[in-house]
Amino acid sequence: MPQTPLPEWSARDEPWREIAGQINRMVRQVNTDAALLAGRGLTATRLAGTGAALAAARGDCPPGLRMLVVRITAAEAGAGKYAGHIFSPNCTAQASTALFMPEGMLDSANNNALILNLAENGLALPNRLLEGSYHVGVHVGVTSESTPRAIVLVADPGPVLFPVQVTQDGGSDGTASYPASWTYAVFVLDRSVTLGTQVPLARPRPVGSMIYQTGEPAFGLAFVDAAGALRLWDAGEVPAA
Repeated sequence: MPQTPLPEWSARDEPWREIAGQINRMVRQVNTDAALLAGRGLTATRLAGTGAALAAARGDCPPGLRMLVVRITAAEAGAGKYAGHIFSPNCTAQASTALFMPEGMLDSANNNALILNLAENGLALPNRLLEGSYHVGVHVGVTSESTPRAIVLVADPGPVLFPVQVTQDGGSDGTASYPASWTYAVFVLDRSVTLGTQVPLARPRPVGSMIYQTGEPAFGLAFVDAAGALRLWDAGEVPAA
């Protein structure tokens, strides 16, 4: 079930204003105390950078296995491992509007999660999941870093074929004897993250001159191969007339 920090109280008149102040001091302590212990029927959650939360224990969900929403912000040095932000309920999604994450959820605004992608177990670098992507995972522990982070397991093979934006950044045109060798800077669809530079086209080109897109936005299609490398399949090139 969702786990959120305890809310604070408010009052305008005495003695309730003073009582509310005392309660709020206790609430703030509960929401930030890593050593908090819960009583019978409750579980206490401590997530680095987000305080503590109390929730009723459920027999079908062991306290050590809590579901979290995370967003990847960077790849770590280890293959299949990422830094990310934890998002907290409550979601304010409306059925009548298109999905646009985080849908009202609170961004912890710091890299307080170490995300492990089980689909990359045993694979070499580079990592497959895209920066800025959201995932639902299981909280299984905390790191031993000086500033501990929640360890979150996800299982995502990554996108198979996905749209990107491209900008030509190198290479040369083709001739009557040779195909073109244009390369591209590749971005996520809103250009907020650069996925690669000097990326060649993976699809074979015919011999001859090829015209690349010069305006923006310029769209293409990409995928990540079995070794985790970004491959640009289509950059919108057309043969010169």
